[in-house]
Amino acid sequence: MKKTIFLLCVFVQAAIGGSSAAWGDDLAMAATLPATTQTVLGGVVKSVSLADTGKGTASEIIVTDATKKLVNILITSTTTLWDEHAKAITLDKVSPKSRINAVYLTTAEGINIGQSIKILK
Repeated sequence: MKKTIFLLCVFVQAAIGGSSAAWGDDLAMAATLPATTQTVLGGVVKSVSLADTGKGTASEIIVTDATKKLVNILITSTTTLWDEHAKAITLDKVSPKSRINAVYLTTAEGINIGQSIKILK
């Protein structure tokens, strides 16, 4: 699984071109955290945090699911984000109280890594 995630990251980076330190951090993290479970979640965004390399924080969203449970989802350079019209967006366009569908992988360590986030109407 580690090789699959690494190859996926390399493919995505080649497709979008360029290189960045943040992408390198995502790649290093993905290579060390093998995914064990894929989950599809519908819920309401409680908060959105953008990465701050100065503080060493990662981008993430916290979602409240139908049972009122809070789910933290790490947003990486390979996470796709879509608006309600299926147009690609950036994380700053996702706001609290937005209804979303999220697909994420959960690692053996319990970290939820976002694959796809779509805002619903």
